Amino acid sequence: MNAPEYSFLKRIGGIINSGESRAVFLRGEVNDLFFVPNSDTGGEYLPIVDFLTAHWGGLRGKLLVVYELNGPIRFVHSEDKDKMAEAWLQWRSGHDSTALAIKKMLSSSRDGFELEGVGTDFEATLRRAQDKPSVALEILRQMCICSRAVHNGKPVLKEDLIVLVEGADMILPQGEIARLSDADRHRVAICRDWFSDPGFMGGDDAVLLIAESESFVNRRVLTLPQILSVSVPAPDERVRHHCIEWFKKYGKSGSSLSHWGTVEEFSKLTAGLSMHALMQLLIASSHQNKTIEPMSVIRKVEAHVK
Repeated sequence: MNAPEYSFLKRIGGIINSGESRAVFLRGEVNDLFFVPNSDTGGEYLPIVDFLTAHWGGLRGKLLVVYELNGPIRFVHSEDKDKMAEAWLQWRSGHDSTALAIKKMLSSSRDGFELEGVGTDFEATLRRAQDKPSVALEILRQMCICSRAVHNGKPVLKEDLIVLVEGADMILPQGEIARLSDADRHRVAICRDWFSDPGFMGGDDAVLLIAESESFVNRRVLTLPQILSVSVPAPDERVRHHCIEWFKKYGKSGSSLSHWGTVEEFSKLTAGLSMHALMQLLIASSHQNKTIEPMSVIRKVEAHVK
């Protein structure tokens, strides 16, 4: 049972690795589930952000940052946060943590308190972003500026940033700029400055904006020539076939799953279903110990399409 391959993942990788663009808009079936292999449990189906972090979180030389609406700015690995904090300190203060510690010891008590504030600035900055999308976007933009900074002839951050922004349609809503709220206009301005900055476009960091449809995200951002759009397609027959086989072997109560026809015939009949909808069908049938008949699938497809 070979794991499905996702063409959109290769497309994004090609854009970032080639430097074709540093800003990508990911659209389409972004609210679905995607398979990540695992030798211990056979793998699992995950939401798009978890899927991307599972694939890119271990890449050498890459530092993955995630921002989800109403959540904090988070780092996939705790050591990545430490690296960013050290880079931020050097960028802001002109000192690394060792030099700053020595300076604190040699400074007056008043100066020591001021230097202590510099040392904890990154943590305080991240806390300010909680539940404040405008602040979060500006911090992420500045992190990319920090990533390009040089201290004593060396980059303050050796790794390149990959920033994932989920819910771009909620953060950058569509609408005429004059009709948007002040906060929405501010976020549009931040992103336009961010993605059109020659320093960012000529650097090695990358940003992914994630939303279901282009029509939901502000056109002032998406029409920037620097942004490329990549579509996440609906699951094809090969992907659905894998999901059915995986569920029968590893899914909850999957061994009791019974369906009409062969796996090949059944997977063809499920055309039009998302992974979420297909999984619901499999789980319900397995739990009730009912055989999935063609009419059950057809009704599920019609309901999902509606």
